[in-house]
Amino acid sequence: MIKSYFIIALLLFVLLINSCTDEPSFPPEPEIGFVSMGNNVLVQGLSGDTTQVILSFQDGDGDLGGDPLAIYILDTRSDFLDSIFRIPEIPLDGVSNSISGEIQFPIPATCCIYTNGQIPCQPSTSQPQQELIYEVYIKDRAGNQSNSVTLPPITLLCQ
Repeated sequence: MIKSYFIIALLLFVLLINSCTDEPSFPPEPEIGFVSMGNNVLVQGLSGDTTQVILSFQDGDGDLGGDPLAIYILDTRSDFLDSIFRIPEIPLDGVSNSISGEIQFPIPATCCIYTNGQIPCQPSTSQPQQELIYEVYIKDRAGNQSNSVTLPPITLLCQ
């Protein structure tokens, strides 16, 4: 009987210790990491041809999403800001404002850019494909910018 009380007390102590863990604490600037990307071959200008990207994120003050534009996608071929997406507002949960999770968004096919003066988005026999690399970063509602993540290369078919 004493053994069973001892075992119960020990189990309660372990549960108490595990329930007293601290909430995660992150800096106020968001931080992102690459998780995965779908297609790595896209056809230029083809309506509806996209690849899905998943990034991990963490933000210490939890002010991601809502009205400001938040996901920025930079085409490294031209340093052109190719796409900007909005993140839905993420509701705060619990006593800490620190949040973390994953964001999934589509990147649509873009145009081939030619160095020989050919008009972009036109089919090319001299350059049948291009390597396309995007850099992605996010901003929170306070304007804090995250680190940049370079996505794996995409083969862009110039058909």
